[in-house]
Amino acid sequence: MKALDLLEVVNVVKGNIFNNYKRTITGVSIDSRTINKGDLFIPIRGENHDGHDFIKEAFDKGAAASLCEEESRDKVKELTEREFPIVLVKDSKIALLDLAGYYRRQFPIPFVAITGSVGKTTTKELTASILSTKFKVIKNEGNFNNEIGLPLTLFNLEPHHDFGVLEMGMSGFGEIRRMSSIVEPEIAIITNIGVSHIEKLGSKENIARAKLEVVEFLKDDGVLILNADSPELYAKKGHIAKKVIYFGMEKGEVRGKNPRFHEHGGMEFEIEGIFGNHLFKIPLLGLHNVYNAIAAITAGFIIGLEHERIQEGLLRVSSTKRRLEFKKTNTGKIIIDDCYNASPDSMKAALDVLEKIGTHKTKAAVLGDMLELGDISTEAHLEVGAFAAEKVDKLIAVGKRAKSIAEGAIKNGLSRQKVYYFDNKNEIEEEKIIDLLKDIDIILVKASRAMKFEDIVNMLIRRF
Repeated sequence: MKALDLLEVVNVVKGNIFNNYKRTITGVSIDSRTINKGDLFIPIRGENHDGHDFIKEAFDKGAAASLCEEESRDKVKELTEREFPIVLVKDSKIALLDLAGYYRRQFPIPFVAITGSVGKTTTKELTASILSTKFKVIKNEGNFNNEIGLPLTLFNLEPHHDFGVLEMGMSGFGEIRRMSSIVEPEIAIITNIGVSHIEKLGSKENIARAKLEVVEFLKDDGVLILNADSPELYAKKGHIAKKVIYFGMEKGEVRGKNPRFHEHGGMEFEIEGIFGNHLFKIPLLGLHNVYNAIAAITAGFIIGLEHERIQEGLLRVSSTKRRLEFKKTNTGKIIIDDCYNASPDSMKAALDVLEKIGTHKTKAAVLGDMLELGDISTEAHLEVGAFAAEKVDKLIAVGKRAKSIAEGAIKNGLSRQKVYYFDNKNEIEEEKIIDLLKDIDIILVKASRAMKFEDIVNMLIRRF
């Protein structure tokens, strides 16, 4: 991090400082356990912990200063009397965003912002990899895609960076707007509109509205890249930004053609449209990843990269952990670990991959609850079950909501003798599930993140 003067920080966050010493801030942290000397500690209130309880620990480990919300000033009374530099602010999260925005503006480099219901992380990785064939790129790691993780990523900006690629997640209105306001992207990508977070937002149209908040802080000459095959996005054609490029399979200025599984792994496909006709290969499986790649390719062409660089970048990307991650057991079975998260669209995409990869092999899916679906939850689980019935030889459903997956599969023709249901993960008897899957060649394991289905993956790998 480029050093900041403490008074500079105080002005940016509109704070009041106790013990105004000349201090230099060389890092920002929200975790007292990982404080480095010279860091500014920003205490965040969470569901289970309040960062204000760890301000003293942060100072003991070398923090140069700490923020503190005004309503928690009693917690630091002793510290202020002992002359520790503490900056009072109204809201620590807002202060974090404000400071990150100020710091980002010290670096006049272009950013690509990526959001959408599914595919955000993969599209981010593909885009960053493409750009890194020519530029020094900063990107957010892991799940640092929210109003805390994204600003923390920005503090990693250094003078050598040429480009930024940032994924933006959200669960409600206003979050994309606040993150976009500090990033001010030159290019924004919305991968698609699904039903994730529909429990909170009520409809896919509202989800689209929340995602499209990214447009509000798009640079005047910026480009918006949208999925033409998402009806809620295509309906906005001609009404949302000065320059919009749509991508898709049937519609759009950049269209994919003939997606197919490559004999040596991954996918191969062609594109046509405003950037010409090209053939591309990606080391990832599934039609959904072809969509993600086309979005990233579009960004690459906009930035001015040639086909060869874009292809090189695509081939550098590997599967993200627990996203269609193939794991081979000692007995030769393949476990497809897709436990990172789940939605109806991603469930279907994973089942498609299972079917294609499992041609002439026995196939099973261990599927769990999909969360945050609100009123459409039962219908969505039934739909996934019906879809699974056409793809698998055996189905194991786990979780109260997943009971509808089992019901949907049976209604769509999968024999009751091939469908098994467990009320929760802890009810699964190891010996029984091992016996059920002993004759299966390829097993897909997928559920929403909170279900922690990696436990099932680990058990299967250990036992097989």
